[in-house]
Amino acid sequence: MMEEVKKKRSVMKAGFTRTEHSLRRLLSDEESLEETIKRKFGELGERWRELQETHDTYMTMIEEESFDKENEWIDDLLSRFEDIESCTDKTLRKRINREQPTVKVESSAANSQNEPRIEKSRLQLEKLKLDKFDGDLRKYPGFKERFKLYIEPMVPKAQAAFVLRSHLEPSVKDDVENIEDDTSLLWQRLDSKYGNLRKYIDSVLLDLSETSKGDGEAALDMINTVEKAYIDLQRIGAQGEMSNSYIIALIEKKLPEEMRMDWVKFIAEKGEVDSSTIFNFLMDFLKKWRRIIEYDAAAIRKVPEKKSGTANHADVKQSGQTKSEVCWVHEDGYHPVWKCKIFQMMPINEKLSLVKSKKACHACLETGCQGATNPDECRKNFKCPIRGCEKPHNILLHQ
Repeated sequence: MMEEVKKKRSVMKAGFTRTEHSLRRLLSDEESLEETIKRKFGELGERWRELQETHDTYMTMIEEESFDKENEWIDDLLSRFEDIESCTDKTLRKRINREQPTVKVESSAANSQNEPRIEKSRLQLEKLKLDKFDGDLRKYPGFKERFKLYIEPMVPKAQAAFVLRSHLEPSVKDDVENIEDDTSLLWQRLDSKYGNLRKYIDSVLLDLSETSKGDGEAALDMINTVEKAYIDLQRIGAQGEMSNSYIIALIEKKLPEEMRMDWVKFIAEKGEVDSSTIFNFLMDFLKKWRRIIEYDAAAIRKVPEKKSGTANHADVKQSGQTKSEVCWVHEDGYHPVWKCKIFQMMPINEKLSLVKSKKACHACLETGCQGATNPDECRKNFKCPIRGCEKPHNILLHQ
C-alpha cells in the first residue's frame, strides 16, 4: 500500500514538472495569450493540490525518522510552485499595463498647423470584472479569494475599503454599514457571518442531499457538486471536513448502481484505510467516472430513484436477506452493518452515536433487537470476544 502511494506521488510529481515547464515556456513567449497562461497556471495549481494530498497520505505511512527527508522533498516543490506563481503574477500585470491604449493630448493651440501634436501615454489599470457577493454562503470563499488576488492589489490602500463595499450587494452591504473604512475590520465582519465553518458544512450537506440519484447527467451533477464543495472548503483551509465518514456515506448513496458496485469492488480491495485516504480515493474515482460519462453520454443507464431512503421488503426478499441484514449506514446497501467498510472505519464515538440514533442493539447491531435498550437482553446473546472483556457489546464498539 505504501509503495503504491509513493509511486502515485512520483507520477504526480512528473506531471507537475511537465506542466511547470510548459507554463514557463508560455511566460517567456511574448506572443502567448493571457487566457492561455491563466488556464495553464490553473492546471498547475490543480496538479499541486493533488500532489500535496498524495504526499500527506504518504506521510501518514512512513516512520518518524523519515519525516525530515520527506519534508525537504515537498518543500523543494513548494519553492518551485511559489516561484512560478510569482512569475505568473508579474507577467500578467506587465501584459495589463502594456496593453493599455495610448491617448493623444493636444496643446491649447492644437488648431494651429504650426503646433505639433504631443503624444502621452496614460497608465490605466484594466478593470477586472468580479461579481458582487450576494450573501450566498457557498460563494463567499471564492469571492474572498478572487477579491484578494485580483482586486485588492490593484487599488490604493486608502480606497480598498470603498472598493470592497462596492462589490457587495445591498443586503450584504447593510451588514457592514456600521464598520469603519478598514478592510481588515470589514473582512472580520464578513468572515463572522459568511465564513462560519459549521454553517458552511451544513450548506455542503444540503447541496449533496439535494442531488438526485439517476442517469449520467445526474451523476455528473453529483460529481461536480462534490468537487466544488471540496475546492470551496480548501479555500478556507477546511478540506479535511470532506473526509467525514457521514459525508462519504452520503456521496456513496448518490452513486448510480453501476458506479456504486464499481466503487465497492475498488475500496474493498484496499482493505482497512482511514477516512481521509478513502475520500482521496473517492475523488479520484469520481473524476475517472466523470471522464467516462463525458466521453460517452450513455455510460450510465437511467436508474429510477427510490422514493425513500430505506430498502423495501420486496428488494430485501429478492436478495435473500432479512431486513436486519440491510446496512443502515447505506440504507440501500444489501450487506449487514457489521460488514460495512464505512461503519468499520468510523471513530468509536461516531459508531456509538449512529447505533443510538438507529435504535440498534449494542451487541448484535440489529435494529429489531431488545438489546437496543438493554444489551444484556440481546436475543443472540452476543458478547465481546476480546480477552478480558466479554461485555455485552459488539467487537466494533469495544473501547
